[in-house]
Amino acid sequence: MIIDEKILDNGMTDLILSKLIARHSTEQERFEKLYNYYIGKHDICFRRRSSERIANNKIVCNHAKYIVDIAKSYLVGNPVTYSCSEGYDIEAVKNSYALQDIASIDAELEKTMSIYGKAYEMVYSDEESQPKSVCLPPTNTFMVYGTGVGEVPLCGIHYYKKRDIDGSVTGTCCIICDNSCIYTYENDTDSFIHMTKTEEHPHYFGKIPMVEYRNNEERQGDFEQMIPLIDAYNILESDRVNDKEQFVDAFLFLIGIDLDSEQAKKLREERILMGYEGAGAEYLSKVMSESDVQVLRDSLKTDIHRFSMIPDLTDQTFGTNLSGVAIKYKLMGFEQHVRNKERYFTKALKQRFELYDNFLSLKGAMEYVPLHRIDVVFTRNLPVNELETSQMVKNLAGIATSETLLSQLSFVGDPKEEAQLASKERMLNEQMKETQV
Repeated sequence: MIIDEKILDNGMTDLILSKLIARHSTEQERFEKLYNYYIGKHDICFRRRSSERIANNKIVCNHAKYIVDIAKSYLVGNPVTYSCSEGYDIEAVKNSYALQDIASIDAELEKTMSIYGKAYEMVYSDEESQPKSVCLPPTNTFMVYGTGVGEVPLCGIHYYKKRDIDGSVTGTCCIICDNSCIYTYENDTDSFIHMTKTEEHPHYFGKIPMVEYRNNEERQGDFEQMIPLIDAYNILESDRVNDKEQFVDAFLFLIGIDLDSEQAKKLREERILMGYEGAGAEYLSKVMSESDVQVLRDSLKTDIHRFSMIPDLTDQTFGTNLSGVAIKYKLMGFEQHVRNKERYFTKALKQRFELYDNFLSLKGAMEYVPLHRIDVVFTRNLPVNELETSQMVKNLAGIATSETLLSQLSFVGDPKEEAQLASKERMLNEQMKETQV
């Protein structure tokens, strides 16, 4: 959300806060639709037919969930790793990440931004003065930026309704964070108007302790543009089942034969029909062309995967013995799509690292590390030919550093630590050989 910086020159007020929340609330309908599509509540579920006697199957083929889950697993299925330039130590930050299983938070952030187009993370200090992170949904969280060059963040806002044990709303609460403090506004009614500031305290993170994760420049979800194609696919599959059901329940058209209700029931039981010369019987049904329907189905399915850039892993060609280069060509569009997501994700992860860096260095747990000395490393979650990789590492020995080569091995979690352990092991082996001699 972008506003004129001058609006907050005198600080946040309850009037400004209520207007910002009201402006953000205009996106709720979009958020709800995107979430419903991810969990399988598609428009086909609410389709009505002109008569209750007409078959109305509602088949949901959840391509939306498939698109999100495949992209998430490919990007962050393997935990993100961090490395720094020589002479710097980031173990304190990595330990803080490990204590809270930051990989799970990364996966949740990636899933959220893939659905909604954006996600938010708030960094806070717990009871033991340890930095922690929590993923916040964009449905009730947003960042406020100034109109200046570079979209300078002014504050982060998270608002929600308080409820009692029965689920009734007892009030509202809003948490606002800027570069120095965290403010709490509350109201005893079900309204975000005329809220009262009840708390204010410094946070010691140096910057706004809220990070926005963008899925792309437009902040669109991975399947958002595919919704019309997904709807068409659901309708086609549902109507295929409807046609089958109606074919079974087709009308029996009798020619030259007159039956009453009792005779019709007897006909259904005994399955014997007698008629005079010229009489006949046939079912009234639509002629279904399965080949035409299959062509349309395959076309829609192909378009969904093509335009979302998510490959169809059920494609038979993935099961053949393709070379590594051939597989890379098949995944080229997918890789470009994920590269774009990775670029925005890396930018947000560095903002998070800076918050941890500021807090822990101020606390004295580590020396401050400049952000440009940090590298964020993503490892694609794909089947790996370990033999081929090990041969590559062996061939490059002496050309690249051992830490760089170890980072190519999927089973090595911390290349720097592994290189140090390997060096110590070699030294011990050499010492043992010398003592034996």
